[in-house]
Amino acid sequence: MSLVPLRLGTLAVAGYDVVRSGVRWLRDEGHACRVGELVAYCNLRLAPTASAPAGAAPFAEEARDFQVGLATRVGGRLHRAHDASRGGFIDRLAEHTVWMPNHVIGHVQCRPSERPAGVDPDGETLELMLVAGRRVTEIAEDRSGFLTGWHDRVRAWWGEGEAPVGTLLGYGICEQLGVFRGESPAFADWFGAVAGPAQVVYVPDNVLVPCAAVVADQCRRTADEAEAIRADVTHSIATGPVVPTPADWMFVSALISALLRSPLTERCDVPMRRGLAQADVPDAVVLSLNAEPPGILRHRRLGYRLQCHAYRMSDAGPAVRSWIERDFEHVARSVADIGCDFRALADRVRERTTTALLVMNTRSTSGFETFHSYAPFDRPLGNMLGSVRAKELNLMLHDLARERNVSIVDNDAIAAELGATHLPDGVHNSATMQAELRREILHILRGRGIAGFAARPSR
Repeated sequence: MSLVPLRLGTLAVAGYDVVRSGVRWLRDEGHACRVGELVAYCNLRLAPTASAPAGAAPFAEEARDFQVGLATRVGGRLHRAHDASRGGFIDRLAEHTVWMPNHVIGHVQCRPSERPAGVDPDGETLELMLVAGRRVTEIAEDRSGFLTGWHDRVRAWWGEGEAPVGTLLGYGICEQLGVFRGESPAFADWFGAVAGPAQVVYVPDNVLVPCAAVVADQCRRTADEAEAIRADVTHSIATGPVVPTPADWMFVSALISALLRSPLTERCDVPMRRGLAQADVPDAVVLSLNAEPPGILRHRRLGYRLQCHAYRMSDAGPAVRSWIERDFEHVARSVADIGCDFRALADRVRERTTTALLVMNTRSTSGFETFHSYAPFDRPLGNMLGSVRAKELNLMLHDLARERNVSIVDNDAIAAELGATHLPDGVHNSATMQAELRREILHILRGRGIAGFAARPSR
């Protein structure tokens, strides 16, 4: 048996010192590690040196929630170094320890025959999966774990290579949460399945529902239009008939912040092993057909569209509800209208980028339907029965796939194959189904030739 040192390896950005916290372990002493398994993590900070470039610091919006997951390249029994972790705030704050490439955080005990070919006999460099979260507000402080906190965007990228060569964005509703973040630790499922270098980004629907109309507005909105929305909302809430509470201001601030961003056109700074790179706009985005309601809100004067989950609106403060009632009109949307919104979005994206559009369809049947006849229901049935509307939406999506080269992530077929218990309400899925959806997305990305998402070589 031999002990293979787990060395941090190089992580350098010109003009900055990389500073880290103590190591926080994800696996216990003596754990039987798999090749490529994340075993620990630490928080990171880029501290500018005298040679730091002028201008804004890289990824300033995510500076306080920047971490690195550490994965072993060799399988075997984990032995943790006694001084790698000191607990308390020393393991939470990146303040006291400069990143040292030769620092050893532990060892893996394995047989010489189990050591992969090409491994440096003098040490084993850990693989890096870097993650960052952009907080909804900087005062939402939570460093209790790996990528914890209230974020309006979270992402992970592979530290090896010069830069991520492929970026995937998840921009749907809660059915995508487990597909993209996965089980604990966050993004580990993608890291274990994809060779990289790649980046996976997830934007949650905590306050804004990204239906096609809203996303299209985000893509084409100008800076002047964004400023007009911001000023109008502030004035309307502050001068309305209902005195705003702190809950009102918190809700509307998060809502407008999400509305005025455009995740489909955002570019991200990505520190890598040997320098700072920038990932371009996403190479692929996964949207959700379940994000398309039968009606959305449209601002009476400025014309922008808005959609939130009904339960979120009920939780908002009274001034926000009053603002919605005064300043917005409810616009009914047929399946044909939703199809037009998707076509407009696809055309807008194609004008500006090469981003591939993937859409998760919706469950069209379940084992819980008990209708023996549709005769008692008014026409059109899609306005009366959710299951009929779901079938119509899926048919519309098939037309869209042919017309605009959109890929369908077949949520419906996967649910039918696994059984209704894996998607009991048509939206919230089991871990098994999340894994199947993740595999289907990877299958589509590889079929489209999206770089960075090839399967990890077996070792």
